[in-house]
Amino acid sequence: MSHVYQPLLISFLVESGGAATIRQLAQEFALADEASVLHYEKRIKEMPVPVLAKRGVVSKRAELIELQVEKLTYVQSSQIRAACEKRIADFLQSRGVEIWSGLLEMDPVPSTVRYDVLKRDRKCVLCGAAPEIDSDVRLHVDHIVPRSKGGSNEMSNLQVLCSECNLGKSNRDDTAFGEIDDGKANAETV
Repeated sequence: MSHVYQPLLISFLVESGGAATIRQLAQEFALADEASVLHYEKRIKEMPVPVLAKRGVVSKRAELIELQVEKLTYVQSSQIRAACEKRIADFLQSRGVEIWSGLLEMDPVPSTVRYDVLKRDRKCVLCGAAPEIDSDVRLHVDHIVPRSKGGSNEMSNLQVLCSECNLGKSNRDDTAFGEIDDGKANAETV
């Protein structure tokens, strides 16, 4: 067995008594996928927690996130869960189920391409932020035409944005903020 998926599949089938649906197997794979867990940990720390904390909805102590409300009654909990489910349903209705694919990139930018884009741009092509200037700056490789709108992993579709600019841009537009070359990093300009 040359890949982790094969023993995972066999293990899950044994645990389930020898048979499982594709959906059940996919859910078990998701639970076992440490890379996905790490991805979502990072995603949660970068966006929903700071936004909700700023609004006073949650607080964060170390790795613990808490709702900032008094103890909820069963009815209150039900109402909040129903309101959240409605919000999610409305979001999916307007954006489509494909929105989930943007949360966990199924075809990530290869590390060699990511390196070449970072080497080419060296700083946020929108605001100019760079780790050399501010050690807190985190650079992201952004898809100019978002993946959710058919954008590719070609260097000509990639640019460097700081985390703040990238999260602000999201997948709303296809603006190329810097001068993008033909995909070959030019060592003389780096």
